[in-house]
Amino acid sequence: MPKIEVKKKPPMDPEEYKAFLKEVELRAIVLDACSTKTNRNNIGSNMRLDIIHKANYKITKNNEGCISSSYDLTVTKSTKKDFALKLKCVYQVQLISKKPLSGDFMEIFTKVNTQMNTWPYFREFAQSMFQRAGFPPLTLPLLKR
Repeated sequence: MPKIEVKKKPPMDPEEYKAFLKEVELRAIVLDACSTKTNRNNIGSNMRLDIIHKANYKITKNNEGCISSSYDLTVTKSTKKDFALKLKCVYQVQLISKKPLSGDFMEIFTKVNTQMNTWPYFREFAQSMFQRAGFPPLTLPLLKR
């Protein structure tokens, strides 16, 4: 039986989203939580990076919103159990708008814009933490979308 593809309507029209985005300002990006764990016995060549990003939002006031953007980075030889370094951090992206924020807008912003805004902060943080932990220099890859 052929598969029927159903196109899901976006929660907000792209033009409407662009217009609404002009009304929104970034109040702050702040580091909310972080942790590192090292296992120097597992440092080697050809290490693999595993990076997981998750984000969710909350409308805190009528025209203010907060997005939690978390990153989990694991540097391994082969399996996550054989890690050399684990780094976790959570950023809060604080937004303010001239108009009341809607769930539809926040859903799209969280999926499309959040990682693009927080990735440079995470890259710098990861590189700094690697150096402080005595590891060789690390350059995380470009974020491509």
